[in-house]
Amino acid sequence: MPRSPRLSCLVLSLLALGCSKATRDPGVTTPDQASPTNPEVVRPAPPRPSELAAMTLPPRPDWANKYAKPELDERFFDIAKLMDTHGLSRALAVELQNHYRDLMRAEPARDAEQAYEEALKRAKAGTFEDQRKLERLAEARFIVVFDLDETLYDQYFRDPRVAETCHDFVAEYPDGKTRPVALNPGWEQAIRKIDALGGAVVLFSANVDETCLTNARKWLLDGTPIDEHPLVAGFLTNSHLVLQPKHAGDPVVEPSKDLRIVDPNLTRSIIVDDNPKRLFQFGNVRVFKKFDAEKYCGETDPRAKVAYAEGLLRVVQEIEDSVRYMDAHPDTSFADAYRPYTVLGRVAVDWLRNGGARTEAEAIAELRARPTLADEDF
Repeated sequence: MPRSPRLSCLVLSLLALGCSKATRDPGVTTPDQASPTNPEVVRPAPPRPSELAAMTLPPRPDWANKYAKPELDERFFDIAKLMDTHGLSRALAVELQNHYRDLMRAEPARDAEQAYEEALKRAKAGTFEDQRKLERLAEARFIVVFDLDETLYDQYFRDPRVAETCHDFVAEYPDGKTRPVALNPGWEQAIRKIDALGGAVVLFSANVDETCLTNARKWLLDGTPIDEHPLVAGFLTNSHLVLQPKHAGDPVVEPSKDLRIVDPNLTRSIIVDDNPKRLFQFGNVRVFKKFDAEKYCGETDPRAKVAYAEGLLRVVQEIEDSVRYMDAHPDTSFADAYRPYTVLGRVAVDWLRNGGARTEAEAIAELRARPTLADEDF
């Protein structure tokens, strides 16, 4: 007997209701639903973070870095992780960070992932922006890294009248501003003497690229800009400062100069710097009295005037003394020979004198013979 249209509609409705009830019934599951009898649900894996994100250290607050420019991407990278992941030397891992910042400064709207890939490509190719003299650094008997601001020069005059007569050159910046710069009286003798002793010189400032490079173009040695001169083996700036998470050693939370960029084992290098807040390898740090050009030019006390004028020459004398010791004791590294003049070495020398060493020379000799008497860090 043929079904009536009304009966057919009723049957279809009941079937649809049953399917809907089965779908909503908590006792019935579909393959992508969890239940006591189906506890393991295969869900799509969350997207993997990009390599750029994985290599980036958490950002520091802007107020904690006087050079920070929120409008620019000036991130810090996990240098140890870059080294492990890509087989880069420390120098090239830090240079990757420098390349990345250069790219993002030149084109702030650029895709960050693309900039990272380009920076990585440059680092893997062994490209150094400062055309670092790698062979010179490798062959040098020792390496002296000099800070710039208030060590080798002063560019912050407070009195324009003094600046008129107390400067060596005037730097002209892209924004049209100018700045007089006074060089420390002993800078040239120091560089030439270090070279004569078989050492290499590296210049390393915590200041920004634009300021450092503009100054370098006006600062001449033998008529050549200082950063291009054969006696300067490297010219590093703010983008070469590093942070270090605890998995890579003691945490470094202030952007700092890492001597391992030029001396991986820290056996051949020292740094001469007026600001220890930007340093962390204090067994290789020679803290320098700030060169204040305004005070130097206006100084009337002859003893203070001489102290300013001969500050760098005193450092050179310490280097000469250390090289002589190294020559007489071939198993002693330059870093150990110079240790008595470093921050941690000075603490040990004073301690030895309190323990009975009659003179500073005796304390220095004892520390050189037993360098482990100096603490490894603070």
